[in-house]
Amino acid sequence: MHNKKAHGGKREGAGRKPVDFNLVLKVGQAYSELERQEYEAQKYALLNDETNLQEFFDDINSIPVAERKDFIGSDYHMEHSESVNDELKTLGQLPDVHANSSRLIHITRPYRSVTRIRREVAHAFGLSEMQVKNYLQKYREFLKDLD
Repeated sequence: MHNKKAHGGKREGAGRKPVDFNLVLKVGQAYSELERQEYEAQKYALLNDETNLQEFFDDINSIPVAERKDFIGSDYHMEHSESVNDELKTLGQLPDVHANSSRLIHITRPYRSVTRIRREVAHAFGLSEMQVKNYLQKYREFLKDLD
């Protein structure tokens, strides 16, 4: 008879093999690191290559804290805000409640980046992409249980 609680038959060595949890952790961490690097590259490209937002940010931070109250409301502040709004409009940011472009920038993943990262991790660990996908589910479940 078939034992429904176990995967595989009754032969010696049949069924699913247990997965080393350290491998699951290594695969999950490698995937997370590559995903983080991808995000940082997107953010850098968005702020430095496609817009002048980083320059605007650095310009504001160069003003001493004691002088920032005087800065708010000045002509330079208004010009600066309009320039930032123009840069954000070029990015296609949705407007906020005051009809200005939102200062919270939405960074999207590049098309097919998840598949590419999964393929890279699979190649690095000598696994199939489906195994990496399954290990990632276990890794995320583990992280969820930690919280």
